[in-house]
Amino acid sequence: MRNTAAVKSDYDKNATRYDKVRFGTSGGQYVNDKEQEFVARMIKGSTVLEIGTATGRFAASLTKAGSEYTGVDISWNMLRRTRDCTNYAAAVVQMDACQLGFRSYFEYVLCIRTFHFLPKPVDALQGMLTALRPSGKCIVTFETDNLLRRFLLFFGRGHSEQYYYKISDVEELFLKAGFKIERSGSVMRIPVTLYRRCPRRFLWILKRSEGLWPWPMHEYVLGLK
Repeated sequence: MRNTAAVKSDYDKNATRYDKVRFGTSGGQYVNDKEQEFVARMIKGSTVLEIGTATGRFAASLTKAGSEYTGVDISWNMLRRTRDCTNYAAAVVQMDACQLGFRSYFEYVLCIRTFHFLPKPVDALQGMLTALRPSGKCIVTFETDNLLRRFLLFFGRGHSEQYYYKISDVEELFLKAGFKIERSGSVMRIPVTLYRRCPRRFLWILKRSEGLWPWPMHEYVLGLK
């Protein structure tokens, strides 16, 4: 695992090319569209705190939908891009996700593809809980631990500078932090790397295989305060 300083340095350095690397292909854009649909289903207006804004793709869609949005990231370069892409409609705060400092204000906390990088997940979840109003909701997505993932990592395919979780692991962390579990499930089943690298003419095959893929690779837990 990278320490906080290394993460900050890495994201500051790569902020300008972040979107191109992840969403610059047809498959990458499909991943973004599916994750945007997921967030839109979960959040309807209201006050939202996002943990790990990256370049602001959810900030842009949520503020456009009428949410009062606040974003937290360890990288100021990422936060600046988040602020700019919303025409300054987003409030941004440079902050360590494991040391949040908000109190009973937000109706939703959102953490997409960031949770598996956090070195102190219970501390982070307790900070998210404290940031929520009574009956507020916390949505966390994460890279999944499964046999395929372990096989790929064993043979040196993919990165391991993060944690991998089963849904039961994250649910246990939520309960330990003080949440009630409302529901959980998969966001996408096929690895995003396959989508990003898939030639456009073959993308339809992956899309049709999504429901048949036996190892979900990106899952979520929704917790209630």
